[in-house]
Amino acid sequence: MYKLAKGSNLNLLFKMKNILFTFFGIIAAIFSFGQNTFKISGTITNQNQEPLIGATVFMPANAKGDASNFNGRYEITGLENGKYILVASVLGYRTDTLFVEIQQADVIFDVQLQEQATDLQGLEVVAERITERTSISNISFGKAALQTSHGLTEDPLRTLAALPGIGRGGDLFSPSQIYVRGGAPEENLFLMDNNKIYFPYYFGGQKSIFNTDATESIELLTGGFSAAYGNHLSSVLNVKTRDGDFEQYRGMASIGFYNSAALFEGPVVKEKLSVLVAVRRTYLDLFLDESADFPVPSFGDVTYKISYNINDNHNLSLSGLSSEESINFLTAEPEPGLPNRLETGGNNHFQSLQLKSSFGSKIYNKLSLTNALSNSANKIGSNIELNIDGWQMGLRDDLTYYISNKHKLKTGIEWQYGSIDFMGNLPLDPLQTDPNDTTIVLRNFNIHDKGESIRSAYILYDGNPFPKLGINAGIRLDQNPRRNYTDFSPRLAVNYQLTEKSKIRFSTGIFHQFPESDREEDLISNKAIHYILGYEYRFSNQLYGWIEAYHKDYQDLVYYDEQLRYSNDGEGMARGIELFLRKEKGDFRGWIAYSFSHSERRIPLLDEVEDFEFDQRHILNVVAEYHLKLEEHPWYIPTLFQANFRYADGTPYTPVVGAENFGAGWMPIQGEPLSVRNSDYQNLNLRVEWSIKIGKKGRGTSFMEVWNLLNAKNILGRSYQYGNEFPNNFTEQPYYTASILPAGGFRVEF
Repeated sequence: MYKLAKGSNLNLLFKMKNILFTFFGIIAAIFSFGQNTFKISGTITNQNQEPLIGATVFMPANAKGDASNFNGRYEITGLENGKYILVASVLGYRTDTLFVEIQQADVIFDVQLQEQATDLQGLEVVAERITERTSISNISFGKAALQTSHGLTEDPLRTLAALPGIGRGGDLFSPSQIYVRGGAPEENLFLMDNNKIYFPYYFGGQKSIFNTDATESIELLTGGFSAAYGNHLSSVLNVKTRDGDFEQYRGMASIGFYNSAALFEGPVVKEKLSVLVAVRRTYLDLFLDESADFPVPSFGDVTYKISYNINDNHNLSLSGLSSEESINFLTAEPEPGLPNRLETGGNNHFQSLQLKSSFGSKIYNKLSLTNALSNSANKIGSNIELNIDGWQMGLRDDLTYYISNKHKLKTGIEWQYGSIDFMGNLPLDPLQTDPNDTTIVLRNFNIHDKGESIRSAYILYDGNPFPKLGINAGIRLDQNPRRNYTDFSPRLAVNYQLTEKSKIRFSTGIFHQFPESDREEDLISNKAIHYILGYEYRFSNQLYGWIEAYHKDYQDLVYYDEQLRYSNDGEGMARGIELFLRKEKGDFRGWIAYSFSHSERRIPLLDEVEDFEFDQRHILNVVAEYHLKLEEHPWYIPTLFQANFRYADGTPYTPVVGAENFGAGWMPIQGEPLSVRNSDYQNLNLRVEWSIKIGKKGRGTSFMEVWNLLNAKNILGRSYQYGNEFPNNFTEQPYYTASILPAGGFRVEF
């Protein structure tokens, strides 16, 4: 911000200049009456294809310009034929000078700006993202990157499995739940447009509810996140949905390996009101009946968003998701790894009403009201049953005040209220996971929790107190008055710009998570303390990398002993080193990610600290894609080649070493908990895409993807049979991930 010098002469000069601009504008309009004029319009985005709000596009020759709106759109009208120079800029990004030519027609000209490492980003852009300037351990993907790497199941969360510090089952059909830096899946906070989503999966975790076609971007903070987010121990993942097009109607239809999909978007009132509707449905269940020898999943969902630009400073949107799922599978002789019974059914509904407002050049506010309903009934294997009915509503407000271009304050409040009915049973020992084993000791649940309320508040400072030093410091409060939980969580992150291309970063903080609500014991929240140190280097506008070391100290974890007495005696740790190298743009793109880590926890019923069940020492991911661009591109020549390779250490498991018959049936004898590791995992996938133009604005895309190209035999688990005819009265039957599998699909955009 700049202040005018004192004195009336300067003020008079500015008034005279405005009068002259107005006068010459009227004269120009008179002389141009009857002549043909045209416009230049487009979208201003960053390198992740995210719209930049409040960016300016200026023509020095004629003093014309515009500022981008909430969708990154700009428009300059009243232009004649000729060549023009455009200067595009926004705080936090490098100013770019561009050349555009008008030839008897309107011009659509999109602009992409590169981030400036040491400057503040645009007002609304920073407030919209979960990553602050000093955020570390952060990675983001735009829509284009998600579509090429979401895999055969078309699940955007599958992209995250190739990032450093992320562990998961690894199979095409195994759960897409993620384990971040040695933490359990429930330690991750999932957001949709910055609002909390509870368990965003189908079929117990096999596929996420997020639709790539309706997604603008995904941001992931794998640790050390700011005070704006809490009540979780490991990570924050935000899925940002995109607005419908405010200018023209668009559509898409596709058929893939897992599901078919369609999308429609466009203006209801041009530049003011837009709508986006995306639908998906599986189709295998339409061809395979209940006699199939494997579970056939069935789900359908609709994702929608209505966006209204009230004016240049206020935007109102309603987004939501409704889904339904079911599986009906029953067999007397299941294949290894499959339950003999799998009957699931349920639906989810989530809505979010958001008002985003800018007040002058210093204040940005986002107010959100959410509502969620979910219910599910599940019968798994011989004896596991779960029935869940939940309702949740919430209110969140985030206010950002820019003291100056180098300093900002951010504060917010959050309130959640809901109820849950949870009935059923689960294995008492979490390490016993065979659903067909009738000898497993089960723990019964019968929870009827009404009126659960959570209140949260935070305040943080984010800025550059010195030219090369950035600081994010804040404190968060989470309170459950009914359970008498009150947690204070201070956070600190700093980075220091060593050179124009490199910086070091450090973060620490305390992170809390409420224990399960059915505990009657006098418990306190689970706690983790993060320590993270990293170094980042940007080789060019397209290529950057970082190395990061972290340590998570777990304390006060809820733990139970052999007498089922609950306490906060649980403890553990996770530490590791991660390397990440990514090329974002150009014909050749991709990344290399390597993680070395170690995770330990106190094991329930054993009272010893051992390797955690999600511990993986080495994980290597290589994703490489080549975009082939030709002036004349025949339909039969591919436009994209992508290879995705993953190597990972095997996770620990508890072996069965024998069995005994006590008259009521065979009982397994287990060895030391988590004392044996599965064999190493490796997998290579290859994807090829073809693209052709359809008419003036349409496009057709087809793809072929080969899963597990090397046909590696990766173990997924094991089942057991018991009897006198086997050595030690048992035999082990391992089962494996999917073997080599080619599949394909196509989509049409119009």
